[in-house]
Order: sequence, then structure tokens, then C-alpha cells
Amino acid sequence: MEDKERRYGEIQLIHRMTLIKRIIHWSLFLAIINNIITGFYIAYPFLIFGKTPAQFNSISTGVLSSGETYRAFIMTWMREFHFIGAIVIDVTFFVWLYLAFFSWKEPIYKSFVPFGGKMAEAGKMIKHYFTLKDRPATTRYQDPLNAIIFIIFHLLILFQMLTGFQLYVASFTGTSAIGGWWPWILHFTTDWTLVAFGGLTGVTLVHLFIMWIIIIFMVYHVYIEIWRTVMWKEGDISIPFGGYKYTRNKTEYK
Repeated sequence: MEDKERRYGEIQLIHRMTLIKRIIHWSLFLAIINNIITGFYIAYPFLIFGKTPAQFNSISTGVLSSGETYRAFIMTWMREFHFIGAIVIDVTFFVWLYLAFFSWKEPIYKSFVPFGGKMAEAGKMIKHYFTLKDRPATTRYQDPLNAIIFIIFHLLILFQMLTGFQLYVASFTGTSAIGGWWPWILHFTTDWTLVAFGGLTGVTLVHLFIMWIIIIFMVYHVYIEIWRTVMWKEGDISIPFGGYKYTRNKTEYK
């Protein structure tokens, strides 16, 4: 029993994610999954439900069931769900940005103060991932390496928003139903992407490329949380569900 206590040390329950952060986490997750599925269809409309008089049931043409002509407009539904998902992503992004600086409980800047020491800690975390030795102690804040990765992820979300809105406003032929100010704002904030990426085709390719990076991040995120849970035995996988994890004293890490 004493050997086991020496190995695992003292266990303490710490709060790592508030309710609003958990809502943001799962809202963002579901919205991204929605936009990946609908985005794939918008980029490659591989299936049509229903048929026009000139179409026939055929796997090669993607027409799999007969019906009224209006049922063939599945692209309209995909674009609508894609836009709804984009709105959810935009709202959660700006709420996250606000809380990153002004949250009284878990502002992300706390993971970088003092900056020099935290960057050294991030380097130690990378070393630990490769060697399984000398892991930095767990605190109530995100470790610096994780915080850096999440900042990069949210920058990708920001670029995805800007390129996505440029693709959206490019289809406007007149003013918006809510007024001319809306397309003006979109053009003002996103037209630079046309210059930066060489036109609308370049913006489309960047939008798709960022989507693949986000998919890679999501796979990495799930993997690393499962890895931490198995290797550290601190219940990291439970953080987005209940907000809590365990931490142990440094006798376990030696």
C-alpha cells in the first residue's frame, strides 16, 4: 500500500472547464461536424434525391430515387445547414475570444504568464510526449503547449470564417434581405482574401485546405486526450463532460 501511494502520490480534484466553456466546446464540435459533411457535399454534390423529367435513376448520375422536381434541390438544404453551422461557429468563436481575456476563472492568458517560464514548460511537455519522462505538473489552467495549439486552432477557425464569408458574399447579386449594410461589411472584411489568394478559386482552395487541417486537429485532439487519460491516469477525457479532472503530486512523475 505504501509503495502504491509513493508511486501515485496524493490525488486532488481540480476544476478545469466551466459550464459555458463546455457549451462552447460541444457547440463548436457539432457545428464543425455539420459543416464538414455539408461542405463536402457543396464541394462535390455526389447525390440528388428526386429527378427532373430529363433524369433517370442511376448510381452513376447520383439520382437514386424518383419524386417531385423540388426534391432535387438538396444543394439548397446543404447550403442552408452549412450557413447555420457557420453562424454557430462564429458566435462560439467570439464568445471564446472574449472569455480568453476576460474570464474570471480560466482566462487563457494565464497559461502564458510568466511567458519565458511557460514556453520552457511547453518545451518540457513536448519532450515528455516523446520520452514519457519529466512531465510538468498539472495546474488548474491549460498547459502552455495545449494553449498554443488551441490558439492556432482558433486562428484557423477565424481564417475559415473569412474565406467562407467571401465565398458567401460572392454569390450576392443585389442587396441582402436585411439591408445593404450586411454585404458591405462582408466585402469590407473579406475582399482582401481575393487579393491574398489570387481570386475566388484560390479562396475556395484555401477554405478546403483549412478544413482538412481542422479535421487533422480534431483527430489529434481526441487521440491526445485519450492518451493523457490512459498514461497520466488523471481523467482528462472527463473535462469536457463534467469540467473536472484529477491531479497528482510530483512523486508520480519522477
